[in-house]
Amino acid sequence: MALLQSQLDQGALLTITHDIDVARQLGGDLIVMRRGQVMERGSVASVLANPQSDYTRELLAADPQSWTQAKQPLPAAAPLVRVEGLGKSRGGNPLFEEVSFELYPHQLTGLVGDSGCGKSTLGDLLLGNLQPDAGKVVYQRPFARHQLLKLYQDPPAAFAPGVTLQQLLMDLVRLHRLDASRIPPLLERLHLNPQLLQRSCTEVSGGELQRISLLRALLMDPVLLFADEPTSRLDPITSQQIIELLVEVAQDFACSVVLVSHDPVLVEKTCHQVIAL
Repeated sequence: MALLQSQLDQGALLTITHDIDVARQLGGDLIVMRRGQVMERGSVASVLANPQSDYTRELLAADPQSWTQAKQPLPAAAPLVRVEGLGKSRGGNPLFEEVSFELYPHQLTGLVGDSGCGKSTLGDLLLGNLQPDAGKVVYQRPFARHQLLKLYQDPPAAFAPGVTLQQLLMDLVRLHRLDASRIPPLLERLHLNPQLLQRSCTEVSGGELQRISLLRALLMDPVLLFADEPTSRLDPITSQQIIELLVEVAQDFACSVVLVSHDPVLVEKTCHQVIAL
């Protein structure tokens, strides 16, 4: 942020952002756009304090600082995963040491920390994609390997291009012998038009593709879902929708969701526990 602001001494700075707090800190003028149209324009202070368009008001209401919904209490249950004294290094440099916690069904766990501190690495350890240098990850009951799942930061990176989403889902159904009849009700629940499945991953929006990623995960009855900054490339309204869906997944599917985020307010308002690296 300081580096961006330093550029103002040398000329004009045009910043494109989904982050309302970034716009607030930069100051200056603010242009709010939707589908290629300017919805309103003015100083940052005036637009954020007194928005004139309905869309701007929706954007501000979607900011986590404006959320009012209380977290759902955790029902009593045995842990799904127990992490004991976990440690991992990269290139000879320790990322973290002596990390211990438990993950429960219906629970949202926030994972926070600076870039490069090991959040994604910890996720790979939880999912069994990496082996720790010290400590262990103990699964408290047996379940299939494909029930440990990841929701990626960049949705297109999680899908093969040039193939319809319908074909990719049916390949998954055949591979894991899943029930294809669950797809239509999941599409409805995630507010997805079935016609989207006739397109490839490059022909739908980021928010739609992230919801299709979630649909794909739900088909496999996830026990643990590691959501690695799943809203970082989405606008505030779509981000709020994705977070609300993750909350529903944890509640309704007895799944443990680990949410990686750089937004401390979002984590505080949605998660039952927070792990800081």
